[in-house]
Amino acid sequence: MSRSRIIFFIASLIVTFPMLAGSLLRAAGQDQSPEDDSLYKYLSVFTEVLGLVRQSYVDPPQMDELMVGALDGTTDALDPFSIYVPASEVERYQEARQTSWRQSGLTLLKEHGIAYVVAVEQDSPAGKAGARPGDIVAKVGDRNTRTMPLWELQEILAGPPGTALEIEMIRLGSPVKVSFSLQPFPVPAPSLAEVEGAQVLRIPTFDGETADRVKAILAANAAKLTSGLLIDLRGVSSGDPEASYAVARVFANGDLGTLIRRSESLLTFAGTEKPVWQGKTVVLVDRGTLGAAEILATVLRQKVKAELVGERTFGHAGRQGAADLSTGGRLLFTEAFYTGPDKLPLNEQLTPDLLVDERSRTFLEKDVPMTDLILKRGVRRLLGGEEDSAQKVA
Repeated sequence: MSRSRIIFFIASLIVTFPMLAGSLLRAAGQDQSPEDDSLYKYLSVFTEVLGLVRQSYVDPPQMDELMVGALDGTTDALDPFSIYVPASEVERYQEARQTSWRQSGLTLLKEHGIAYVVAVEQDSPAGKAGARPGDIVAKVGDRNTRTMPLWELQEILAGPPGTALEIEMIRLGSPVKVSFSLQPFPVPAPSLAEVEGAQVLRIPTFDGETADRVKAILAANAAKLTSGLLIDLRGVSSGDPEASYAVARVFANGDLGTLIRRSESLLTFAGTEKPVWQGKTVVLVDRGTLGAAEILATVLRQKVKAELVGERTFGHAGRQGAADLSTGGRLLFTEAFYTGPDKLPLNEQLTPDLLVDERSRTFLEKDVPMTDLILKRGVRRLLGGEEDSAQKVA
């Protein structure tokens, strides 16, 4: 076998690995056999396309760039959380994953080549600069994000403190400039506040201390909670999914959920002690509610009959796995999903019991920001006010 054919064969294997992972995940979710020959059909097409490009394209293609682009496209087809990181960036990206949100407050994802803001922490540099969930990230500086992989965007957000960024967003079809400097900001702790007579517990993220902090808040304010509790998870996209089960134990006991991979249960989560607080519960959610926050919302809905009010959530509470490739690159992919007590994987949007969207606005609410409208409807739902015009979902 010639050297060029050996190189081509190895490159093909690199591409087929994530394709195989995706095929197996889909097969597991759809009860299909992994031996299905569709993978080989796709491999045949890929081989044919790559051969035609090498032979017939107007200029000789750069194979490294071509393969990186193929790998990016493959992971994009799996889900927004699966990415390929080239060998030269693996070490730097490991650090960036830990600090990009911590210095900007932005949760970014990329789907079908489009980068967008999933959530933004209000008191972070990006939040103070006016970034909003749903904004499309068109440019960072003078660079278009269309061909910029997600790992590179996150590395930019993990730059040295003080780095000035100018980001061009597209909001409702119009360009918007968002400028801020990267700077670590205090991660807000859980807090309780009264809003129009309702007690609102805000849980902005989930870590090892969140459950104890929530317990302390509830114990110290038990006398205020006679009318119930509004739990605010709007825009909460960060945190440890497993820490959310610890918070759930504050409100419920018994079987709380599992971590499943295909049909295999990897971990189970349960509450064995008496809940710290029980009563009428309403949970606020929106499109930025993701991961750990979706787990808590699901457990509370299924175990204590909490009502969800707001927008449909993002729809992904998974654990990320990694595979190191022979080239030195790394494939990051969703290897398992968390569940609620019903054991169903959290890989789809949660539909609120009371859906709040543009169609549910009254004339007097036409200028009310959506996030404020969700809060208003949640307060009304908790306190038992008369039925509003939001759509109740069966």
